[in-house]
Amino acid sequence: MPSIRGEVYSAETKARAEEERAPLGFVIGEALDAGLATIKREWLVLSIAQLVAALPGASLSIATHYLLGEAPMFTRAYYEQTLVTMAASSVLGAFFRGGITKMSLDAARGKKPALADLARGAKFFPAMLAFEAIQWVLLLASAALLFVPYVLVWMRWMLAPVRLVDREEGLASSMRASWRATRGEALHLFGFAIAMVVVSYLGVLACCVGSLPAEALDAVAMAYVYLRFAGEETKRADEPASVSGGG
Repeated sequence: MPSIRGEVYSAETKARAEEERAPLGFVIGEALDAGLATIKREWLVLSIAQLVAALPGASLSIATHYLLGEAPMFTRAYYEQTLVTMAASSVLGAFFRGGITKMSLDAARGKKPALADLARGAKFFPAMLAFEAIQWVLLLASAALLFVPYVLVWMRWMLAPVRLVDREEGLASSMRASWRATRGEALHLFGFAIAMVVVSYLGVLACCVGSLPAEALDAVAMAYVYLRFAGEETKRADEPASVSGGG
């Protein structure tokens, strides 16, 4: 029993130390540069992961337009069809979000991402789906205020899904931790979010094919920002390995 108590105490001490670790600052350009460096090296596996994650939602959108026809733009039917399709795509995408996040975390830490983690990440599906539902409720509730409340709150919860996967803890705990970690950083994170939108848009402009590596770049950059807030030093994917030896 003493050894068990010692192990429990050691685990609690380690968890407390990680929780109290001082956050490291990040620069938006450095976060995107970290993502770009990783994409240059791991573009194939990360792009395949993004393709697999996007296929169900894209297939649903195509099937919906094929069965219901193209509603005239700016009509009620158009907005309803778009909203339903986006919501359903979010549900399907949530199934792969845990795996994408795990691969992005590994890449941000300088490790080789494994495509098999897409399937292993399915265990996070209930929590990711709940997070999507919370975001949709907040989005719809803040529509009358031009979505400003949604943007402000989302900035504070931005790191929650990444922490959920990294620490394998509950959604509520991850959301609270993200809220604490991002205190006073909402404006900085808003600039980072705008930069990610620009990267995604440039990817779409590249004949749409570039959207896959662009989304992968955004995911790795997000993981990099999370690690900085967690106080963890990161190793760039293009950094040469240190060589030790006498002589």
